[in-house]
Amino acid sequence: MSKTLQLVLIGLVLVSSARAEGQEKLSDDPTKIITKLGVRYTDYASVSGSIAFGPVTKINVSISENEDWTLGGSYLFNFGIVNFAASRKALTGGTRQTQYSLGSFVPLSAIGLQPSGWQLFPAFGINYTEGQKADIVQNLDEFALAATSSKGGYIGVLALKPITADWTFKTAFVGSRGSSNYSGFSVGAGLTYGFTQKDSISVFASYIDNTYGQRDQVGIGYKREF
Repeated sequence: MSKTLQLVLIGLVLVSSARAEGQEKLSDDPTKIITKLGVRYTDYASVSGSIAFGPVTKINVSISENEDWTLGGSYLFNFGIVNFAASRKALTGGTRQTQYSLGSFVPLSAIGLQPSGWQLFPAFGINYTEGQKADIVQNLDEFALAATSSKGGYIGVLALKPITADWTFKTAFVGSRGSSNYSGFSVGAGLTYGFTQKDSISVFASYIDNTYGQRDQVGIGYKREF
């Protein structure tokens, strides 16, 4: 594990004493305000965590060995949770994508909609996306990065289905469109096993396809709540 990941891990552990008053929600519930620390492995290792400040506010951060990162914050309202995030990810073909987004998850269970035990969280928001497409330069054995940008929005849904008291199935889909002919979607699914009230492990798979490139991942993760 790189020194950067080690420093982030140590820092999150040091602040883990910041306790949050959390309701009894599923581990993967996007409206859960709680301090937590997670690690996961796909083709590379990453560390993520949240620090709760009271019952309605938290900051979120993640960093990985391939220089992907996310930094943002969340505020819980009566209707749902509002998130702001800045992120950077590497896609295929040497493409890098940076995105800034403001959006919300709305739990339909708050209005009594929970069909067949499914917990549904419609997601929507606006985003600003910057990408750099790798184009081969003639006469030079290297890549040139052509920068592009787009303003747009996204809509999707996260669905959680408790199978037993310990196992939860999760799946999600998000589609987005924007200026400069930008479009894309992401889809994912996984299983989470809570082996204590505060500890869980998960397996997951996801696929991203947009104007700037593609990425697919299969991985395993561990999460601890404080």
